[in-house]
Amino acid sequence: MPWEQLMYKDRLFREEDWSESELTGCTFEGCGFTGGSFAGSRLSRCVFTGCRFRFADLSGITAKNCAFLNCVFDEANLFGAVLSHCKCTGSSFSSARTTGLSLEAGTYEYCDLSRLSLTGAELVGASFAHADLRECSLRKADLRHCDFTQALMQGCDLTGADLRGATLAGVEVRALRMKNTSIDLPLAVAIAEGLGGKLL
Repeated sequence: MPWEQLMYKDRLFREEDWSESELTGCTFEGCGFTGGSFAGSRLSRCVFTGCRFRFADLSGITAKNCAFLNCVFDEANLFGAVLSHCKCTGSSFSSARTTGLSLEAGTYEYCDLSRLSLTGAELVGASFAHADLRECSLRKADLRHCDFTQALMQGCDLTGADLRGATLAGVEVRALRMKNTSIDLPLAVAIAEGLGGKLL
């Protein structure tokens, strides 16, 4: 069912079924979707601010050019979900079920993405400034030109990832797991300096 330009504030949609819907240009502020379902839905240019998706089923959704600002996905099911060019500033995904979750570019600043598996993700140009990526798997991910400024990345697995053009300013590079990771000269210098070396 298609929905356009809906606007809700401080509404609780407990166990509401939005599955297989098409939402375009909708705005939700301070809303709760506890136990609700968006399974298989397609979202475009929607904005969710301060919303709670506790135990919500978001499996198979496709969200394009949407914003999830300071949202909490506590125990939400994001199996096979696709977030494409979305802005997710300040949101928490740490306890969500994220098998098969695909993040494509976008802004994930100040997000809690700790312990998530984003293996093979296409994230060219994405911003993870100040995000929590501790123990996150970014194996074989395309991270070219990504911004990781001041991100928490202890134990982050970057095996086989492409980091060319990325920014790691303020990152504790000693705590990264890197093997067969593609880097360019400026990043190599930054990593060497982070390890206590200096350019002669």
